[in-house]
Amino acid sequence: MKRNYHTNLAFLDLLFNTLLCFAMLFCLAFILINPARQDKNSDINAGFIITVVWPASLNDDVDTYVSDPQNNLVAYMRREQGLMHLDRDDVGFKSDRIVTPSGVVEFKENREVVTLRGTLSGEYVVNVHWFNTKSNATTIPVSIRLERLTPFKIITGRDITLNNVKDEQTAFRFTVNAQGEVTSVNHLPKSLISQHVSPAP
Repeated sequence: MKRNYHTNLAFLDLLFNTLLCFAMLFCLAFILINPARQDKNSDINAGFIITVVWPASLNDDVDTYVSDPQNNLVAYMRREQGLMHLDRDDVGFKSDRIVTPSGVVEFKENREVVTLRGTLSGEYVVNVHWFNTKSNATTIPVSIRLERLTPFKIITGRDITLNNVKDEQTAFRFTVNAQGEVTSVNHLPKSLISQHVSPAP
């Protein structure tokens, strides 16, 4: 009679040791995971972005005016003042086409963006002005939004309607404290065109 010496003991031993190694590696990985530390300086001198958008189908020039607590003013003729910078002066369809060596690149969007690289404590005023028209529009809907960059947060936004060419309206006014935090927002009107008499030196 032939004896059978076959056994599963070695295989079960190997399987148990493998599972034990995986369990230990999992526990080690869990212990070594460190939660991402929040940058304590992220709230200091945090930048803001003010975005002004109007319908891409309209060949109209809407200008953005922003003044800071020291009465610095950015607009199409003053692209950089203090800590503020107007990234682009959108004049309608004309600024949507760029000629390159590879051909014409077209970007159909009416948008202006003002960047605040840092903030001063006090009140900022954001206005929009219907400067010129080449369309048959009688009104222009404009969307204005204020966003904080670090940490990202939408502070406020407003949709307004410009009723005729040369119409200027205050989108919002916001106050920033010494820590760079927006403490209040209001919609009290204030004209900024009167400050924009001549280009800054």
